[in-house]
Amino acid sequence: MTEQFAGGKLLAGVRADLAHYRDAIAPMHRQVAVIRFAAEPTDPSVWQRRMEASRVSAEQKVRAFSHLGFGVDHQVLPGHTSAADFAALIDAHSNDPATSAIIVQYPPPPHLTALVQRMAPAKDIDGLLGDRSPQLACATADGISRVVRPYAQDNPRIAVVGGQGFVGSGVVRLLQQDGLRVESLDAGDDLRRVRQADIVVSATGQPHILTDEHIRPHHRLVVDSGFMPQPDGSIAGDIAPSAQQIPQHITPVPGGIGPTEMAVLMDRVVRQEADPGLRPWTVEAAPYRNRAELAALGNLPAAARAIQPGQATAQPAVEADTRRATGARAQGLAGSGSRHPGETGPGHGNLSR
Repeated sequence: MTEQFAGGKLLAGVRADLAHYRDAIAPMHRQVAVIRFAAEPTDPSVWQRRMEASRVSAEQKVRAFSHLGFGVDHQVLPGHTSAADFAALIDAHSNDPATSAIIVQYPPPPHLTALVQRMAPAKDIDGLLGDRSPQLACATADGISRVVRPYAQDNPRIAVVGGQGFVGSGVVRLLQQDGLRVESLDAGDDLRRVRQADIVVSATGQPHILTDEHIRPHHRLVVDSGFMPQPDGSIAGDIAPSAQQIPQHITPVPGGIGPTEMAVLMDRVVRQEADPGLRPWTVEAAPYRNRAELAALGNLPAAARAIQPGQATAQPAVEADTRRATGARAQGLAGSGSRHPGETGPGHGNLSR
């Protein structure tokens, strides 16, 4: 039976762990700028849905930063905003000593994308400036890598679909820095190669790109960072419904990586503004079986194959900072979790990007 990673539970724990910093942050009268764009009624349907995903994510960020005691300047701009006006807004926040961080929701309109690079690097909390950013990757990629690491203690094969995109490339970079074996798959590649992996990360923003043709029971973890509102009001991730009950563990959409991204942004801004020594939160792996164990179980009755605590492959628990809450707060373990939206939208991880 597939277990879901409870991103909502993880975020709730991080919010509780960091709440006491509000007493130090609120008197500073600092703010975070969150800038997004609104779709016009005449825009193509796909763009309207991308902007809806952007809205959901931006509103989550407003709640996250407000919880910590920051003011939030949430700017909603029309798609026809001029380059001069957008540049002036970025410059104003970059030069404002009261602004701690600037986030531009992706994707901005194409004629404005290059102007994001005007942002002051010190205020780039989401890794939008690439090599000029103090962040090694965007918050989504950082969160994904934190979820993956405890499942990768035995150097498994990891496939990242959309590995050349904004989110996917960050995941590849962070996991390779850990010395892990990572295969990046992108446009033109045979995605059936993910069958050979032990862990699959999909960061394309293309609804249902991976199906039961790709996902297998030996996949100990599948991370779905897609988030695309559909015309009927539903939310689609990268993993098709036909494949969502196949792997041993999966991050649901919504409720998986979206809340995880918010948890990363929260500990980044606290580290930057209030506690430089704050250690990043971590997660623990839930029990899983490796390929050899699955093969050995192949001839057993179904009832005997269930994974019981303590019976799974040895995987060192990733300990939470001793100054932080442990147990359910720090783990984000399997369970239904709160269904918070806000996963990576298509502009944040397209195969073509």
